[in-house]
Amino acid sequence: MLVFSGFLPLTKTCVQFDLTREVSVSDTFQVLSTHYGASGEELYGVCARGCTIDIRCNAFDICKDQLLCRTIRGWTPVTPGNVSAGVCQRFQMKCQEGDFLDRPNGTCLSHYYCDFENDPEPSCFLSESLADQFDWTRLTGSTLSIDTGPTSAARGLYYKYIETSDIMLGEKAILESVRTFQDKTYCLTMYYHMYGDTTNTLTVRTQKGNNAAIDRWQRAGDHGNAWYRLSGLSLPLDPDTKILIEATKGSSFTGDIAIDYVELWPFACP
Repeated sequence: MLVFSGFLPLTKTCVQFDLTREVSVSDTFQVLSTHYGASGEELYGVCARGCTIDIRCNAFDICKDQLLCRTIRGWTPVTPGNVSAGVCQRFQMKCQEGDFLDRPNGTCLSHYYCDFENDPEPSCFLSESLADQFDWTRLTGSTLSIDTGPTSAARGLYYKYIETSDIMLGEKAILESVRTFQDKTYCLTMYYHMYGDTTNTLTVRTQKGNNAAIDRWQRAGDHGNAWYRLSGLSLPLDPDTKILIEATKGSSFTGDIAIDYVELWPFACP
């Protein structure tokens, strides 16, 4: 991934960016749905006030408080007047896929994500728990049973789901975090699919040490044959706290629950 920082002559200001709408300086949240990025159909950007006209926060980056940025490849910022010739100056700095650029310090910051495209997956912060009754299944294409589960991944080719054909009512499959977190608030995003007449629950919890786990988010029941996006769940974490993603079996085989592209951002959700 290429991440850019740049400086402009004071006489020029970037106000327009190809492939997206202009954003009012009062907007704090921008959805970018068409881009040339290597992965994904949508990216969510957090922009500081006035980001689109601030040379410290080139708007073809996705910025958080003008510090944490990810670049969308193929976007061209332009200056007013001569769109074809007045291209904003910039130089590039390379960060690993999934990392952010800390603009003031010029360093790359980690970003955890699980897209399930590879097994094993070094970037993934989740692993199968030993404290559940069965495991999640990595799959491409349709699930085994009719009238339940997705027919394809939300992004890429692979996703994870619970196969409920031979599982007892109420049994749980849990993915738990295996990273040591800093003492701060993180933002969890993911896609989820809950289709079938006997779909039970999908729950995100946090657990500190041996204390009881705390429910942070939950969905229950049949949501239809569609992927949905959890666009942001703020989670207070620390070195002793872990994240649990738990799916519970319903009363029959038509209760497959799937997740895809789970991301953990190193800042609170907007």
